Amino acid sequence: MPDGDIVHNRLRRFYQKPYKWLCEGKATSDECARVVLESLKKDLIQKGDLPLRLCQGMADVLAQAITTNDALGAGAYAALSMEFDGLVQQFDGRPDLKELALRAGKSVVHDLRYGHAQEIDISNASVIIVNRYMNAVYESEFKERVPLTSEHYAGVDQLTLSERIEEIEPDIKVGIGKFAKDAINKQSVAKLSLPRRSSRKVIDLDEDLLAG
Repeated sequence: MPDGDIVHNRLRRFYQKPYKWLCEGKATSDECARVVLESLKKDLIQKGDLPLRLCQGMADVLAQAITTNDALGAGAYAALSMEFDGLVQQFDGRPDLKELALRAGKSVVHDLRYGHAQEIDISNASVIIVNRYMNAVYESEFKERVPLTSEHYAGVDQLTLSERIEEIEPDIKVGIGKFAKDAINKQSVAKLSLPRRSSRKVIDLDEDLLAG
């Protein structure tokens, strides 16, 4: 599909190709997941490193609070939230990107406060917050926008399209996890890389494995 083709006017240009592939239903789930991740990667790179810096800053604040307190009470969590707000205000940049990063940081604080601490590895708080920011970009720029049209490409119905998107969800999560680790390791989103393709061969049940 030429880059100029817009088949869904509520999706940005980055996401036209994966949307079209999902509608057509010709590509495999693996192929669709990969083209979505390629588009998300370009989007994250264009959005730049501001959200990454904010996520890292919030992770540092969180780590410091936990290091200096044996247990965090309700007041401490409220103070953390306010400190996150203050940190974000210190940065210049697009308000929408700052808001996405802030929500990611506050979601981790929420989970810690309300009993989901076992799911949060504080030593990797920066990766966790960046992961949540990137997932929010995927949700807001692609997944949540797909239904915002009266008629889908190739005549596919919304239920079928939603099922196809759910099928690729595990691969999307793996890819976003890889992006988050890359961003923290490289201190930038400029050189994100996709997970390696699976080398597993699909077994043909009719194949004679003893032949040859």
